[in-house]
Amino acid sequence: MEEQSHKSEMRAALQGDFERLRARRQSGVSEAVFEPSVPDPHVAEEPITVPVPPAPEPAPPSWLDRLRGLR
Repeated sequence: MEEQSHKSEMRAALQGDFERLRARRQSGVSEAVFEPSVPDPHVAEEPITVPVPPAPEPAPPSWLDRLRGLR
C-alpha cells in the first residue's frame, strides 16, 4: 500500500510539472533561453593551450633485475 501512495504522489507531481511547462510554453516566455547581445569580455579570443607534462623517466632497474642480468 505504501508503494501505491508513493506512486500516486509522484504521478501528481509530474502532472503539475508538465502543466507548468505547458503554461510557460504558451506564454512564450522561456527562462532557459538567453542570448546576450554584447559579447562577453571574459571570453578568450584564442583557445587556451594546456601544457603537456614530460614523459616520466624510466625507473632504474631493481636489484632483482640486476641480479638476473636484465639491466
